[in-house]
Amino acid sequence: MDTTLSDRRILVTGASSGIGEATARAIVAAGGQVALLARRTDRLDVLAEELDGIAVTADVADPEVTRGGINRAADELGGLDGLINAAGVLRGGPLATTDPVEWRQLFEVNVLGVLHATQASIPHLTAADHSDVVNVSSMSGRRLGSTEMAAYAASKAAVHMLSEGMRRELQPDGVRVSVVAPGFVRTELFGERDTDLEQRLGKRADAVGLSTDDVATAIVQVLAAPPHVVHAEVALLNADQ
Repeated sequence: MDTTLSDRRILVTGASSGIGEATARAIVAAGGQVALLARRTDRLDVLAEELDGIAVTADVADPEVTRGGINRAADELGGLDGLINAAGVLRGGPLATTDPVEWRQLFEVNVLGVLHATQASIPHLTAADHSDVVNVSSMSGRRLGSTEMAAYAASKAAVHMLSEGMRRELQPDGVRVSVVAPGFVRTELFGERDTDLEQRLGKRADAVGLSTDDVATAIVQVLAAPPHVVHAEVALLNADQ
């Protein structure tokens, strides 16, 4: 078995499905230990049992619950030297007709969730010899694909800027910060609400999207890099995209 992440203790948000789940599996396959944070307790418990990991039921939009869950996970693992911010939601629609509640959900999870989980993890990450924060963004954070996805793209652009600020702030304390920005990925996000927009995006993802395993492989490569090498940004696409 590959042991490039041997002895690493890594917490993954959004771990009950999609990129988060695939990344947790890849970390364990590479020799690491995982704590799995997500809202869906039933799926989380099954995965934690399979991976011999720690299940943490929490919504990253809630800072206090997130902090408590991360502290408990760090205690059970004996510390943390990695955080993967993979929790995210997809919402889209025309500016003129979108319910503002959906914009709030986008930014509470995609932006504030990254801040909440990272802030809660900092005391544990800085106590390790060297550690990583990997923020899962999107190519939508680098370019606007369609006007219907402008708010989503804005949330992901915020993740890019936050990642750069985190990198500069935390690097002196031995914490590397990277942002991973995939294009279309075949995930459950496109089927959460079965809207016309999500159906169209889902078909596009099925046709030209990366697999979640592709993204997980890139994240493991970031984690396994020599301590002096920082992948400030990793952007990846299917060759057909």
